[in-house]
Amino acid sequence: MIVEHKIGAGDQDLIWVMAMIEEDSDREDLQVKYGLTDEILTYVTDENERSHYDRDEYLNTQLFILHVPVVVDQVSQRYITRPVAFLLKGNRVFSITTKRTQWVNQTLSERMKLAQISDTNEFMLIGLFILFDQFIPPIRKINAEQNRLDKQLNQAPDNKDLIALSNLQQSLAYFVSATRNNAMMVVNLSSTPFGKQLSDKNAEHLSDAVIEARQTSEMTSIEADVVDRISNTFNNVLNNNLNDTMKFLTIWSLVLTIPTIITGFYGMNVRLPFASDANSWIFTVLLMLGLMGIVAVMLRHRHFW
Repeated sequence: MIVEHKIGAGDQDLIWVMAMIEEDSDREDLQVKYGLTDEILTYVTDENERSHYDRDEYLNTQLFILHVPVVVDQVSQRYITRPVAFLLKGNRVFSITTKRTQWVNQTLSERMKLAQISDTNEFMLIGLFILFDQFIPPIRKINAEQNRLDKQLNQAPDNKDLIALSNLQQSLAYFVSATRNNAMMVVNLSSTPFGKQLSDKNAEHLSDAVIEARQTSEMTSIEADVVDRISNTFNNVLNNNLNDTMKFLTIWSLVLTIPTIITGFYGMNVRLPFASDANSWIFTVLLMLGLMGIVAVMLRHRHFW
């Protein structure tokens, strides 16, 4: 699906081409109607493409690849990241997305003041700032879930909490990598042909985008560290609980071996003290209880429980 949208003032001939690649026919339209190469379109559809800037002097195009957050499961706070592409070609700006990242065009349409855009460079830089900012709401939701799990740690963590923590770690692994690469890409723009020919106004937009990219990168890194610490604490708590359980079972298995040993003696076909006495069972029970008590006191004294 391809939609053209005019941007800028009335006397400007700036066109924003919003393209969502769903089928092969969409790729063909971009190639035939706009002259985009198959290499450019491959960048967008490759889910593992890293964030970067590239310029083709022969085609006079500038390509921007950056990663944006994608919701997998809103309830469990599971996120991944996927690349989107922006292409500057003459008076046109192409935003090329897939079905999972189609929200990008809608977000830019809602937040960007299209009528005030002076050139394609300004559109690109403001767009970068807006998309970098889209990482913050998911990070805040992850932070809220992390706080809930942190409180649960002081109560009784269960398997559901461990699964929730694992989901947070997976999401943050995507976010840390994506925001770091996004920040590297936008920071390096100042030394590229794109950054060297910016006006003073657009240079300020670039500075704002760099600050926002670094902020999201730092936020995700801090959040990932906190979640890792909580995960380690969870594991330590569960290991301690398991150790306490094993210690309890070991102690009682030692204590309960005493009745087994004593009753085993009286089960043999040999003459034993008090075996012929009708009240010998009382002595046997008292002996067992006494020895069990002594063993329990000794284990307690040695801090086994």
